Amino acid sequence: MNRRRCGAALRAATRVLAVTLVGAVVLTGCQQGDGQTPTRSAVVVSSSPAPVALGQGQDVMVASAFGPGRGDVRARVTVLAVRDHVAPAVPPRAPASHWTSAHVQVCRSKPVVLGFPAWVLGDDDGRTAQVSKVLHPEFPRPTFDNSSTATGCQDGWVTFVTSDDLVPTKVTFEQTRDVRGPWRIARP
Repeated sequence: MNRRRCGAALRAATRVLAVTLVGAVVLTGCQQGDGQTPTRSAVVVSSSPAPVALGQGQDVMVASAFGPGRGDVRARVTVLAVRDHVAPAVPPRAPASHWTSAHVQVCRSKPVVLGFPAWVLGDDDGRTAQVSKVLHPEFPRPTFDNSSTATGCQDGWVTFVTSDDLVPTKVTFEQTRDVRGPWRIARP
């Protein structure tokens, strides 16, 4: 008896799904007389957060997967400035690349260790630059200490190895479960 009910329910659900799919295909293919303009337009909702200006702080929950803190930590993060071609005397290891630095600030009330990389430099095409794993005396100072567990506000410079064909347009903070809008880099 249960098999019969389940079978009937499955067949009914399959019919509803088939009718729905056919309806979607028909609506997608509907056009007005000119053969170009659909009679129904799809509404595209962007899930991308709105960009913010350099110097504007954003409240985030820093994901704390390791370190002395337990759970996520509320913080205010800010990108204060970005400098391109910051250390011309020190060639990057990667060919056809240069150094770019972002002056960042994190204000937190609890200890939390920032991972690698918490900060991401990128362009509008989705390409990103890798955070430098080395420190050179020519990099802007002070450097941002990702391993610091101090509370309060900490600021410093994060340096990236940037491909010469990547023109940085934004910096994002990504050590959070809810990534906020990128900081836009003004270009002349």
